[in-house]
Amino acid sequence: MIQYFIAKETFTHQIDCFCPGSIHATTLTINKMDIIEVTNDQSFTFNYGWYVLARMNNLGHFYIALDDLDQYFAIGRLVTDFDLELRLNYLRFQIDHALEINDEELFFNTTSQLKESSELKKKLEDYLLIADINHV
Repeated sequence: MIQYFIAKETFTHQIDCFCPGSIHATTLTINKMDIIEVTNDQSFTFNYGWYVLARMNNLGHFYIALDDLDQYFAIGRLVTDFDLELRLNYLRFQIDHALEINDEELFFNTTSQLKESSELKKKLEDYLLIADINHV
């Protein structure tokens, strides 16, 4: 099953190389709002474990270790559409709460987070709509 992620922040990822001397090892900058499409193409190496083929913004592709992908997901650098929906629901609740208790600071902080999360969700939904059209 293909899985889609969107980057919540800009970070660098070390691309592994298994050649002698690791001559192809490099770093990849994943920018905020970049979309990572994890495909079903998998590879296993005895010393390093499972790798999956990923596409970034439907432009380039690279193999990423499942451990790295899990780590980026666990610390919140990469999120799914479902994660964003949960976050939006929580932030709306927080805004309602801030209004009830007249907490201006909480209100402004939460609305800022809501705007950012809404932008991420919109970008991912637009990408998924185009991906869905292309796969039909």
